[in-house]
Amino acid sequence: MSKINFEEDVANIDQESLESVSGLLQEQLKMETEIEIAEVDIQNKKEKLRKLSEEIIPARMTELGMSSTTMVDGSKVDVVENIYVSIPKDPDKSKACFAWLEDNGLGDIIKNQVGMSFGKGEGQEAKLLENTIKDLGYIPEVKVSVHPSTLKATIRQLIKDGKSVPDNIFSLFIGQKTKITKKK
Repeated sequence: MSKINFEEDVANIDQESLESVSGLLQEQLKMETEIEIAEVDIQNKKEKLRKLSEEIIPARMTELGMSSTTMVDGSKVDVVENIYVSIPKDPDKSKACFAWLEDNGLGDIIKNQVGMSFGKGEGQEAKLLENTIKDLGYIPEVKVSVHPSTLKATIRQLIKDGKSVPDNIFSLFIGQKTKITKKK
């Protein structure tokens, strides 16, 4: 195996080759900067689109007594209900959310995961986990969750059915947004 000596290797490279690498590195840095700027620009445009779609246009159409319209190009525009809901990360609030779902007959949308982490060389113990977890003295890791789409659909249906959903425990926002269906 040969040893690497960077000082000697650089000394053996001609100036033109070094400048070529330098130019390529500068091009990479320029591209990285351009991408960062473009990503910020996209985030700003997405926020502007969200404000237009969820705030400005629905409010203006409501002022005019409109809930739908057809654009000149034939695209149909509807103001539709928009729901954002999630289970908060705060343990007390998330526990309250799961309890509320259970108490209201919606426990079947809750996913429960029980798992264990084993160290190196504990393959046999991992295989015996299903039947012997407590006998081995391990403490299982338990995760309880509801898929975001399932939660959103469930809460949307409850609201549609006129049922009350506690917005003090769920992260819940109910609003309107415009939906444009482009003419095909």
